[in-house]
Parts: sequence; structure tokens; C-alpha cells
Amino acid sequence: MRIALVMPGFSRDADHWAIPVLQSLATCLAQTHEVVVFSLRYPEQGVYHFGGLTHIALGGGTRMGGASLGVWGRAVRAIVAEHRRRPFDVLHAFWVDEPAFTAVLAAKIIQRRVIATAVGGELVYLPDIDYGTQGSAVRRQIIRFALHHADLVTGGSEYQLALLRAHAVPAAKSLLTHLGVDTTLFHPHPTPPWEQPTIVQAASLIPVKNHALFLEVLQLVQEKIPTVRALLTGAGPLAQSLRELAASYNVADRVEWRGLLPYDQMPHFHPQGHLYLQTSRHESGGVAVTEALACGLPIVGTPVGLLPEVAALPPQTTAVALAQQILTLLQPEQHVRQRQRARQQAEEQFSLPHTTARFVQLYEAASTKNHHDFF
Repeated sequence: MRIALVMPGFSRDADHWAIPVLQSLATCLAQTHEVVVFSLRYPEQGVYHFGGLTHIALGGGTRMGGASLGVWGRAVRAIVAEHRRRPFDVLHAFWVDEPAFTAVLAAKIIQRRVIATAVGGELVYLPDIDYGTQGSAVRRQIIRFALHHADLVTGGSEYQLALLRAHAVPAAKSLLTHLGVDTTLFHPHPTPPWEQPTIVQAASLIPVKNHALFLEVLQLVQEKIPTVRALLTGAGPLAQSLRELAASYNVADRVEWRGLLPYDQMPHFHPQGHLYLQTSRHESGGVAVTEALACGLPIVGTPVGLLPEVAALPPQTTAVALAQQILTLLQPEQHVRQRQRARQQAEEQFSLPHTTARFVQLYEAASTKNHHDFF
């Protein structure tokens, strides 16, 4: 098959991990299919070849407002031109705002079906932290258009599917499709020493990730286990204020701020922990969660994204409840059982070959004339 993938951004080369989970998917697909990636925003305009795929970058950058019309127009023309050079079998857009919008417009011209995957914050708006695409009137309109006209809409978690249905996407055309993790790259290491129980998290230092809750949980755990520590990787505008908050909670000496780690270091980051704590207010799925699972880390956290499906204990929203769960999971016998469960779940549900094969099934169904083949 010839597959067009439409995304906001993509990698320039194999070592430029712009959106790692999508690079892994695209290069895995390219082993057996012809894959052309169209990126709307980044990197700079150009045509890139690596991993057996072709990447056509429109180079729209951060130009928004009226300039977005030009970006969308160039994307549609590029998809149509490439289809006329050699026809696509299916178009697959990641993010249901401008990538899905442009894919749907192009598909109407070239008469192909579109699969759209909701990936980020397109379906929500949290006004107190100004997070989510639904806060923009224009974006709400293009999302509504894309959701209505896409032939199939997928989400990476049951939580995300519920949001799709709240946006009037019929159950008949919404489907759960997990994004995969390379379980050969992310795998368990020997359990770290118990003298210093370690909680890890990989998340940008932005309000929606709710690191304040993380630090509050850490404070409560420290009252029972004084040697506990936390490893955090990620960068963002809250870096300084979070350090100050950690000091006010008297856990500054318990936190190691690793900054933004290169992606090739992430398979070594997760195994340094005993468990993974998610504190986000919203996640569409949770790439870091699946990577931690693959490394054998039990997961605890808030009831968003994948947590209702993969958490070692039922997701919670309060620091007290999460701290108690962590204390339970840091008992060595309990930890061993949950560690084995985590790795098994990653292999059975989230391994890259498994999730990629599921997408291929959808592409094959989309390229037929029978919509019922989707199911």
C-alpha cells in the first residue's frame, strides 16, 4: 500500500526524534509499505528521505492566524500532487485539528478515505490554565469539520474515545488504536536498590502536567520513607517555580531535575525508578506511560489518558490517595508482581509490531469499498 501520513511536524532524519512515537510508527510501516509523511509546521521546508520513507515538509513554522490558510493550502496541494504522481491508498492524519482538516480537504479532491487520530489536547479546554485547542473558536470549527468528514476517527485510550463521543463522533466510526512502544529498546533493567525508592516522571514542565500534585505526593511519601527520591525529565516555563515549590514542600533535596533528555537516553531513564507517577490533568494517551510499562515500572496516577487501562491500582486525583498507593507498591513483594504485570501488558498491548499491525488492518479496510471492514 501507499500511505500518506499527515502531521504537524516530523523528523528530518533518523536521529532527529521530533515526535518519537510517530517516527517509530512511520519507519515501522515503511518496512513493508510505501510511506509519505506530510508535516505542516516543522522542520523547515524540504524533502527528506530516511528509514525507507519520504518526508515532505511544508515548513509552516509558528505562523498562525491568517497565515495558517496558506499552510493548509500548500499542504492540500502537496498531497494532491503526490497522489497524482503515484496514487495513495489511504490518508492518515494525526491530531484532529489542522492535520485532519487538510487531509479531509485533500481526500475530497483525490477521492480517498481518511483516518484521523486524536493525539493531544484538541478535544478539551481547561480555562484556568488556558490549555486545549477547544479554547480557539477557529480551531473548534476545523476540528468539527474534520471529525464530521473523516471516515474513521481513532483515539489512543478509552478516555480519548469518550471525549470523541462527547464531540458527537458516532461510536460506529470511532475506534481504539494504541500508539506503540519499541519493547526491544524499552525493556526492564535490574531493579534499583531499595535503600532509595525512586519515583519517575517524564513530562514537560507546563501547567497541564500538574507537577504541583507530584511534589505534594512526594512530600507525603517522604514522611513515611525519608530516603525516597524523584527523577523528573522535561523542560518548560515552570522550571523555576517548581523548584521553589519543591523547596516549600521540603523535598528539594529529594528531587533530581534531569532537564530535557535526548530521546536515546529515555530507555535508560525509566529503569532508574521503581514506579512511574502520572499527575496530568489531561492526556490523550500517554507515550511516557507505555515506555515506563515496557521497562517494567508499575504505574499510578490520575484518571486521564491510558491510566484507567494500565494503572497498577485504580487512578486517583488526590495526593493522599496517590501517596498511599505508592507506599503499597513500594513493598518489594507487591512490586515484583506489578513489575511483571507491567512488562507483560506492554508486550501484549503496546508493542510496536502489534500496534502497527492494527493500523495496517485499518488502512487495508479503508482502501476497500466497504466501510464495515473497519470493524
